[in-house]
Amino acid sequence: MKLIESHYLEPRGIAGGLALWWSMETQVTILKENKNLIDSCISINEDNEWFCTFIYGPPYLEGKQEFWEELPKLRNQ
Repeated sequence: MKLIESHYLEPRGIAGGLALWWSMETQVTILKENKNLIDSCISINEDNEWFCTFIYGPPYLEGKQEFWEELPKLRNQ
């Protein structure tokens, strides 16, 4: 299986950065992105749509609480 599609978020300084790669049979729609996550809707061969959030959590105490409070809100949108 050849991975031909991609989505990339640049790191900020020496931390972070997220990258996704997927095959032609997979449909990926990016719903939201920021320095800590890529939220997506995925289907393979147009079957069974599902949601997936790829996370790079804040590496420092600063910002962790806010990040964890925001995660449950993704599915409420």
